[in-house]
This record gives sequence, structure tokens and C-alpha cells, in this order.
Amino acid sequence: MTERTTVGQDVTPLILRSGPSSAEIYPDVGGRLGQLDLGTGSLLRGPAVDLGWGHWGCYPLLPWSNRLPGGHLAFDTIDEHLPVNWPDGTAIHGLAASCPWAVVERAERSATLEVRVSGGPYHVLGTQRFELGPSELQLRLAVTNEGDRPVPVGMGIHPWFVGGRIRIPADKRWPGEPMPSGYPEPVEGPYDLRDGTVPVAMDACFTSLTSTVADVPGLRLHWEGPVTNLVVYSAEPGWICVEPVTMANNGFELAQQGAPSHGVQVLAPEESMDVLYRFERLL
Repeated sequence: MTERTTVGQDVTPLILRSGPSSAEIYPDVGGRLGQLDLGTGSLLRGPAVDLGWGHWGCYPLLPWSNRLPGGHLAFDTIDEHLPVNWPDGTAIHGLAASCPWAVVERAERSATLEVRVSGGPYHVLGTQRFELGPSELQLRLAVTNEGDRPVPVGMGIHPWFVGGRIRIPADKRWPGEPMPSGYPEPVEGPYDLRDGTVPVAMDACFTSLTSTVADVPGLRLHWEGPVTNLVVYSAEPGWICVEPVTMANNGFELAQQGAPSHGVQVLAPEESMDVLYRFERLL
């Protein structure tokens, strides 16, 4: 279990600049976006020596998002175990969120990072392309199956935003936190975030998305691609995670059950999937 990977003073970010905006990228720690300023101040929870890898910045999730209970992946003919890396006994957030990524292209306003990771049935290539403008950051995240067999995949991002009012375009949520305990049901009460509010403490997975835009403090978050679910984690005072992902929490098991909105996709050898995220300054 390796949850407590921290960032020391010797870890140097790659910094992009465009007009008043800047983005700090940490290739050695999951290739993550460690801080973002679109001219209005810091928008993310930045690195600190006492924070584990899962608790800061905006990191990539692939080839699955959220948790595999016990690290067990059972899907179609696949029955394998992935390394448990979280205190709750799960394999969380894929294989690439804390390992080093290689910088394959760098310019003043852009950078491209890659990583090859293997585990269980997976041999995949992850790619991130960052492009910074004066008032927005674009991030294209992709995963390619480089193995010799089809594999189930999910992907997404896990940003730690400054806490406050959010707006989530979701008509349904999965009951149970963080793992679904039933099929999606209409949002109501504190889980109805469609009109914008400061959420109560939750670790909930939402689905039946009605648009490709969510609002968080200081930002409008857009996405293009097969995003089917959105996770909201608001249990740490002062911070909030809003995670547009392509699969539901525990999506592989839900897919095997035939549950709706699981979002799991199967990639054949050499097949790819990608999502474009856009962080837009919200004045």
C-alpha cells in the first residue's frame, strides 16, 4: 500500500505561461497539473510535503477511475488482481496517478507527457497534452491499449479545487458512497447540485449528465468525449473534487451486472480513447 507518497523540495515543476496565466505540471508525480492560475489566483490545492499523492493538484486516472475493491478485476474472461494502494484496501485511480511521466514535447505554452504502465491485464500508453491560453487551459487525456488482448477501461481527471459553490449537470446519482449500492436514482435534497450550491460533505458519483459543463469556484470546467459520470468529493474543509470520468465507481462490476450508465469501454489492441478537458476562467 503506497498512499503516502509525498512531494519533496527537490521536485521541480514544469511551468507554462500565457499572458496572466500559469500552469505548474509535475511530470515526476503522476504527470499532474499541480497548480493553475488563470489570472485570478491559485485555483487548485497545491503540493505540500505532508500531502500524499492522492490529495493535491489534478491528476490523471487510467486505465480505471475510482476503486477496485480488494484490487480484484473480474470482467468477461479476465480475473486478476491489481496492487492495493489505498488504506481502504482498494486499488484506486488506476496505474498512472503517482508514477513518473516522460516529457516528450515542451514549449512556452504547451507540453506533452507520456507514460507506459502495466498491471494485471493492462499494458497501456497514457498521454497528456496541456495547452495554456490567457484565460483557459486545455488538457487532452488519452489511453491506448498496447497489449495483445481487449481490456476494459475507464479514465478521467481528479482535480482538487478550492472549496465553495459548485454546479453539477446531473439528474441522477448512484446510491452508496463511495461505492454504488444500487442503480441510479433521481437527485434530491443535498444531492441536487444542478442549480449551484455549496455541497455538504459527500463522496458521491453522479450520472445522467445533461451537459458537458460544470462550475467550480473561479472556473468553468468543460469536457468533450465519452464522459458518463461525475464524482464529487467534499469531505475535506476548504477543498472540493469534481471529477468528470468515463466510468462509474466500481464500473467494471456494474458492467458485469448489466447496470445502466456504467460507462465502461473495451479497447481492442492498439485502440485508443481520449477526453478533452477545458478549464475556463470564470469571472
